[in-house]
Amino acid sequence: MPSNSLPLPITYTQPFKALYISLRLASIFLLIPTWTLWHALIKKPHPSWTLKESLISRLIRWLMPINAQCGLHPLSLDKTQEVPDSKLKETSFVWIEPPESSIIRGAALDRDGKVKPVRVPGYVWPKGGVIGEGEGEGLVGLFFHGGGYMMGNGSEYFPETQIAREIYKRSDVTQILSVDYRLLHESCHPGQLLDALAAYNHLILKGVSPSRILVIGACAGGHLALMLTRYLYDEKVLPMPSGLMLFSPWLDMSIDLKLLSGDTTAIRPNTDIDILATSHIPNLRFLGNQPRELLNSPLLSANLAPPGSYKSYPRTFISIGECEAFRRECEQLHQLMIAGDVDVTLDVQPDAVHDFWGFGDLVPSVKAREALAVNVVNWIKRHGKGKMVEP
Repeated sequence: MPSNSLPLPITYTQPFKALYISLRLASIFLLIPTWTLWHALIKKPHPSWTLKESLISRLIRWLMPINAQCGLHPLSLDKTQEVPDSKLKETSFVWIEPPESSIIRGAALDRDGKVKPVRVPGYVWPKGGVIGEGEGEGLVGLFFHGGGYMMGNGSEYFPETQIAREIYKRSDVTQILSVDYRLLHESCHPGQLLDALAAYNHLILKGVSPSRILVIGACAGGHLALMLTRYLYDEKVLPMPSGLMLFSPWLDMSIDLKLLSGDTTAIRPNTDIDILATSHIPNLRFLGNQPRELLNSPLLSANLAPPGSYKSYPRTFISIGECEAFRRECEQLHQLMIAGDVDVTLDVQPDAVHDFWGFGDLVPSVKAREALAVNVVNWIKRHGKGKMVEP
């Protein structure tokens, strides 16, 4: 067990894992009728939500702890296998080669030498597109999916890549590279940073100028996007991207351990209504053998950076829902960026929960998703030419 870590819960081993999952799932049959009566007759989590939206939000929050408590990694793919072109409808598969050693330093180095750069899969919108070819001056997106570093993949079939799909279809972004970076069961830090660095370097090696790159991330992918940008800012191994787009980004890796120690001031807002349920377990698994103090650093907790940390940062778009648990952290990051004279936009959609664009129609609300899409298109258009679109 890493020296900085608490023991993993007993639910990581059988038969306790199976028992925990079974009880969690079986309890739904009792909870659904209870929630239905409560929200229909007494109080909904949010006044504007329908009964269906209220129930689905409660259900997602009830199921979400299973991954952290049991070490599951649903919807992850084998990163050593190439996906045949015949199985992809919208994208093309590419291999992203490890970054060369000359750009690996500082935070990207594993102090024990156990975490190595590896080749990882990527998926390019549009299908048949080749990064660096086509519209030479067009914007190129680098997308990192979410899932708390525990689940998901970068392919077109993971629901959250809906964000990348919509940006490609609606905006002036001409290509998007979605990265299937390593998850916690495959690597601890700095494996994820190395994969992100490899993908960014891949774009540059293919002839894409950093001035054309938008780094895009949702939830944990937003955390990874910020981690990559902080690394580039501090180490100066490659030029900075032209912009950052963060959708419900996970920012503060220190909060869950503070809560574990009884610090009630660390309680996130909206935890009683948001779909999100967080845990200290993935944070410590992420650290591996790195010192626990790293959780409080600007690299892993962007909202805790000291004043002046964002001077000369790229233009940034931050999207959050009014009802989400990460709202306070995102507002803190927004203020830090304003203080650093960053051209930053904080888009707060009413009635919306965590990652509402990525979850799609499962969560509130259609109106929020469409409004966000319009705001995203308009924000991107400021990087190039074209008429503004109207809501």
